[in-house]
Amino acid sequence: MLEITVSLPTLSLGWMHAGYPVMSNVGALPEIIDGRAFYAKGTWGPIHELGHNQQKSGWNFPPHTTEATCNLWSVYVNETVLSISREIAHSDLQPHARKERIKNYIRNGANLDDFEVFTALEPYLQLQEAFGWDPYIHILAKYQTMSNIPHDNRSKMNLWAETFSQEVNRNLGPFFKTWGWPIEDRVSENLAISYPAWAEDPMIQYRHS
Repeated sequence: MLEITVSLPTLSLGWMHAGYPVMSNVGALPEIIDGRAFYAKGTWGPIHELGHNQQKSGWNFPPHTTEATCNLWSVYVNETVLSISREIAHSDLQPHARKERIKNYIRNGANLDDFEVFTALEPYLQLQEAFGWDPYIHILAKYQTMSNIPHDNRSKMNLWAETFSQEVNRNLGPFFKTWGWPIEDRVSENLAISYPAWAEDPMIQYRHS
């Protein structure tokens, strides 16, 4: 699909916004057209908006992940196309910032009301760092043809946990529960008997602290 960006002197909302076409303030043009800058320091905003255009309701859990899962595209493009690491592409992804954000979220009770933007992006990054990009490529392709996807967040989050666990052959139930996802007992039990435990789960330390 061809993506078009239109720049205007002013926008009614924000610096850029998604849609067909993507709209941007004229001041954002360097972020869009300066190819040399892309390869020198990466780009975030334009790809973030293109990521919004790719989001599907079946695996997006508004309002929690609306401004989070679109950033998977920003990370992917920066790292695989531009060879810019995530912590360089966006300062909020520097290791110390990520650790502090996780600690604060867990300390405050892992409440989904606080699960948004870069906090909500974090479990997706943790899974990518453990299993690579291929699971995402396979799962998002699978969702394109899945039928009977539920509409409520609780059911959709359980389906995502089941689908990702199946893809990587690991029980990810405890991982998602530590993040405060409403994983049902039925799903937890099924995952526990179907897949090996995830020994390298980065959230174990928060369950045992």
